[in-house]
Amino acid sequence: MKTDYYSILEAWPTSSTEEIKKNYFRLAKLYHPDVAGDTPENRERFKLINEAFSILSNPQNRQVYDESLRKSKNGSKGAVALQEKDRRSASLAFSQAKEAMRTGRYDKAALLLNSAVKYDGSNPAYHSWYGFCLAMLNTKLHEARDACKKAVQMEFYNADYHANLGFVYFKAGLKNLAVKHFTSALKWDPDNSIAKKFIQLSGVEHVREVGPIDKIVSGVKKFFVNI
Repeated sequence: MKTDYYSILEAWPTSSTEEIKKNYFRLAKLYHPDVAGDTPENRERFKLINEAFSILSNPQNRQVYDESLRKSKNGSKGAVALQEKDRRSASLAFSQAKEAMRTGRYDKAALLLNSAVKYDGSNPAYHSWYGFCLAMLNTKLHEARDACKKAVQMEFYNADYHANLGFVYFKAGLKNLAVKHFTSALKWDPDNSIAKKFIQLSGVEHVREVGPIDKIVSGVKKFFVNI
């Protein structure tokens, strides 16, 4: 079984290099044989801590290690359990990304969401908000567009995903495409804050249209009136 360097450093696959460095110095100090006692167990633990840090603190080494982990997961009997661990890692990264967005740290949020996508590409929210963060940073707009489009394809009825894609087009200066997706967002959710704000900034006066949900509600009302 492959050595779990993340567990050794009490870190997550989504942890930043700075967090890994902080954990290393704390654990190295705690388990140094001169402090913890010069026993075979402590010497081995200290050796593994240093070994883990040498891999995870180097971006190239870490990338190779992460790839080897993914390959070993796919071929192991515990693949299902390991995939669940990936989903938990992705969920944790998404939670941390939302907190980063709340404080205006879109750079940190983008890194976390990129990790979430790598560990669980089946969740459209990770793709959509990753694209949104890239657009907020005004960088990699093609990648941002592709991420947001993928989310819309996965859940075409989600107003947030249409709004986020519209925002990417807005940042790219593609007004017509931006308005198209803002309008779609408002059909699904007339109160979507991003769509309402940026459709106004696009210079378009939004006239509320009857959206899919409104049609369903209207149909139900007519049904009960006629019975």
